[in-house]
Amino acid sequence: MKKWLSLLLAALMIMGTAASVSANAQTVLKFWTHANSGWNASWYEMIAAFEAENPDIKVEYTIFPYNDFEAKIQTSLIAGEVGADVYEVWGGWMLDLVDAGALSETPEEFVQVLREDAFAPVLGTLEKDGKIYGAPLEFNNEYGGILVNKRLFEEYGLPYPATWAEVVETAKLVADQDGEIMNMRGLEFAHRDGLITNYFSMILQKGGHFLEENGKLNFNTQEAAEAMSELVALIKDDRVTNLDMTFENIPGVEGHDLICIDECLMLARGPWVISECIEGYDAVLGEDIDFIPQPPFYPDSDIPQLMVSETGWSLCVPKTTQLADAAWRFIEFVYEPENLLRHNINCAQIPPRASVVNEPEYLEKMPYIAPLVALLPNAQFIGSYNTEMVKDYLVQVFGALASDDGTYASVEEALAQLTEDLDKGLKIY
Repeated sequence: MKKWLSLLLAALMIMGTAASVSANAQTVLKFWTHANSGWNASWYEMIAAFEAENPDIKVEYTIFPYNDFEAKIQTSLIAGEVGADVYEVWGGWMLDLVDAGALSETPEEFVQVLREDAFAPVLGTLEKDGKIYGAPLEFNNEYGGILVNKRLFEEYGLPYPATWAEVVETAKLVADQDGEIMNMRGLEFAHRDGLITNYFSMILQKGGHFLEENGKLNFNTQEAAEAMSELVALIKDDRVTNLDMTFENIPGVEGHDLICIDECLMLARGPWVISECIEGYDAVLGEDIDFIPQPPFYPDSDIPQLMVSETGWSLCVPKTTQLADAAWRFIEFVYEPENLLRHNINCAQIPPRASVVNEPEYLEKMPYIAPLVALLPNAQFIGSYNTEMVKDYLVQVFGALASDDGTYASVEEALAQLTEDLDKGLKIY
């Protein structure tokens, strides 16, 4: 009996010691992202699954307000302050981070996966001198789909538009403006992201271009002038919306908020806004809101429905981390097809991997994405430059033309000045 008790006590001591060693040896991986209710919920689910499969690693997940996040990343990665081991970073920010040499290279085997399976635009800002830094989480898309207020369409007794001309006519029919106040927006497109993607896509669909071979931007073309004139007319003549979203005149309010509070009929925006409406307003897709195809601007043209795309949200690992192996284990876990599929569905994102986009479950869960998926092969990378700076300039030019404030004598003059300003001030990476 005493011998049995001694053996039991010894076994318990060994188990306790092993558990203590295991706990002490557990790696704590710091992961930083920005605040987005739907995306954050998905990350909690992903982390729990990763930790269950990798008990030697604990992920410490920290969420920052979006408006503070870029500065926090810049301070952490470029200024060298202690930060995280894995960051979720907007693709546009990657240019400075890669250029500063702040990031670890993506492991060679992982690079091979990206080269074989990722869409070209998603790697745009992650690549320098033939090397990849990080892994894209999504195919960023702000063109090709329209979020609609289904309740209002039913209330007005209107069918969904099937052509761009019908989009404009429907928007004009519903829009209601009282002086500078928009009581109802027919079509909201003039927000920063929508403005640049629609404008650049218009130029491409006209057979023009905005990128020169040296990577610089050029708007001194007939196609660029025609496209700008058409967009300006939507506000100046058709009055389908105003410049509130362009100049961010309503703090904290975006186009999808206006859809959800019945102050906007249609919004040209990426599918990510669906999760925002569901999480923020308890909207029901198919009852309160719908997501319909954005028709080509020029349906009679022989040119396909080309579009531009920025590099979207991505994961990266700082060069200074002492936990690079664990960090890449986490990222590679996220990138496993079944995990990435679940995350992209949860976040209403378009997957960065062609194989995941083509998974039957993806379109089964997100059938409204099908029209966008058909456009992915027609997507052009927007270019290796600070798109936020370009949006700043574009907003000012568009706002001046749409408000007819006398700044420019013509659209051509405005675009010539825009091209000159960007040529002087915009860094091409």
